[in-house]
Amino acid sequence: MAKFINGANGTFSGKVGSVIGASWRGIHYLRGLAKKSKVPATEAQVAQRLRFALVTKFLSPLQGIIAVGFRNVRRLTAVQFSMAVKRNIEQAVTGAAPDFELDYPAISLSEGSLFIPLTNSLEVAAGSITLTWDPAPNQFGGASTDVAYIVVHNVERQLFITTETPATRDDATAVVDVPAPFVGQTGHAWMFFASHDGRKVSNTVYLGEITFQ
Repeated sequence: MAKFINGANGTFSGKVGSVIGASWRGIHYLRGLAKKSKVPATEAQVAQRLRFALVTKFLSPLQGIIAVGFRNVRRLTAVQFSMAVKRNIEQAVTGAAPDFELDYPAISLSEGSLFIPLTNSLEVAAGSITLTWDPAPNQFGGASTDVAYIVVHNVERQLFITTETPATRDDATAVVDVPAPFVGQTGHAWMFFASHDGRKVSNTVYLGEITFQ
């Protein structure tokens, strides 16, 4: 890889022949095209690619949530998402190739030391899901203004829903409206807390499996 300085015609960007021009953090550079490997992938490599595809597909719609939940890992959103993918490949994929499945209770949408409620509950009613939790913070971490991030996933439709407006720890409850087409289908729910300024987050709490009504 070679760095270069602007010339009379400015910087070079894009592909020309076997060379690609690009920039990163204000540094302009040239690199050659990667050579395609002629060596067949091993079974382990194929399995890892399948795990990666499964987790990436699941987490991709949640990149905004991941940016909050993994904020303390790195400040770059791409790195935060990559770390979330890595964590969930390690802990939330079950089964054997090629039939890998997600272990929903083990899904992690956040990583941190902010206090998690010791008690919480989930109630499903017609057209809504009501979540409640103990609002008391811990003297070692947590405040009444902490924001509750709630994620509900429809397995059949591969869609996510959440609250219309974020609740705080002190609210002790939140309601997620359920779209009519979800009725009779299966879902899962998670939550985590983030401090009001976003600098601290909790680990993820799995709230349970749902049959939408």
